[in-house]
Amino acid sequence: MNPNQPAPQFGSGDVNLWGNLITVIVVLGLILVLIVALLRFIGKRNRIMSQSRSIRTLGAVGLGPNKSLQVIEIGGSIYVVGVGEDISLVDKISGPAEVEALRQALAEEETEFAGFSSILSGVISRFKKEPPQEEELEGTAFHEVFQSQLRKMPNRKRQMEDLLQDPEEQSTDRSRDS
Repeated sequence: MNPNQPAPQFGSGDVNLWGNLITVIVVLGLILVLIVALLRFIGKRNRIMSQSRSIRTLGAVGLGPNKSLQVIEIGGSIYVVGVGEDISLVDKISGPAEVEALRQALAEEETEFAGFSSILSGVISRFKKEPPQEEELEGTAFHEVFQSQLRKMPNRKRQMEDLLQDPEEQSTDRSRDS
């Protein structure tokens, strides 16, 4: 070092701080776009692979810790199954009109990007320990279909009780079938 020469100062170099910051932000954005594109590609590939299987999961709703409600398609029927410590059948939907309506509702929900916002708000409310808003629940087609099925359950229960209470009538109905 020459005593006549001043000591080098840090930060006085030819470094373009703003240029580097913009480059980092652009590269980060490009990486995020690539990740989203990869996730969509994998999702489409999994959907195509799952369509060839005989058992498909159409949707699921978390009801609490380690408890969920699953909508499963097996053959031409749709089953609503409660999953917790054990697995129990909640409802079987086998009517062709109901099956098709439920498939369309779930397909529309899947294609809409609005579903992402409801998932995001659900995750945020889970971190805040707030229950999800009723408006958020009503926005989903699956929730509406599920509620209508729950409303029909007491009628089905009454029909089953009526059938079980009239064994004589039931046996005559069975004899007419043959």
